[in-house]
Amino acid sequence: MTQIESISEVVEDVRALTFRGPIDDLEAHTSFCLQCRHLLIQLQRLASPLLPDPEKERLQGLDVYIDDVYSAFKVQSELDALVPVIETALSHVDGSELSDASLDHMILPSVIDQIRQASSSDFDTTVLARRCREINSCFCHGNIVATALTMRAVLNYVPPIFGQKTFDQVLAHSDRSLKESFKHLHEGLRKIADLHAHRPIRKKDIYPSAHQVEPFKAPFEILLHEILSRLTRDVPEHQSRQVK
Repeated sequence: MTQIESISEVVEDVRALTFRGPIDDLEAHTSFCLQCRHLLIQLQRLASPLLPDPEKERLQGLDVYIDDVYSAFKVQSELDALVPVIETALSHVDGSELSDASLDHMILPSVIDQIRQASSSDFDTTVLARRCREINSCFCHGNIVATALTMRAVLNYVPPIFGQKTFDQVLAHSDRSLKESFKHLHEGLRKIADLHAHRPIRKKDIYPSAHQVEPFKAPFEILLHEILSRLTRDVPEHQSRQVK
């Protein structure tokens, strides 16, 4: 399914979104809030890159609180108003212009495909590719804590590809050109993930936004590219062409 088809499908779901049940039914409240929040996140991730700045900011500024059905009603009204703008944007976009770079992924799907195909005699990369897809799924659905924790888990998972046991050792033995990026992952990403993994509940709590993990997109991609380089370094030429 293309990005245009995905957005069009979400738009139709927005049009069909209806509150079902008595207005005082708390279970119906929760169900409606969850549906509304899911559709909102899909449009924020998929449609935002296509919108003019004012409408993009308006869309990104919306939020649904699971315990507040009136926030869902408000977002539904806002989305109904934005749907014509989104459809107009879609009508002016050539599908060929929508590259991987225009999608709001943590990891480019093309990179994940290369990782999946890059299994060597020493390492099976199918689980690594699956974890990368899981990172994208978490990020796309607004599950920022899960995104950070899964990215951190990948740091613990890949050191054997570098001939090391820990990411500490990977960092220590990295070339100067890679050290800065790997240090950003090792010190920054780990701290973010550990913060959310170990922090207890507070009287007033706020769920993290995508801004907490987005700064790690570039260094994480550099890490994956270095993994691909190492896995394909000793692969025969006819096989290496398959992973490029």
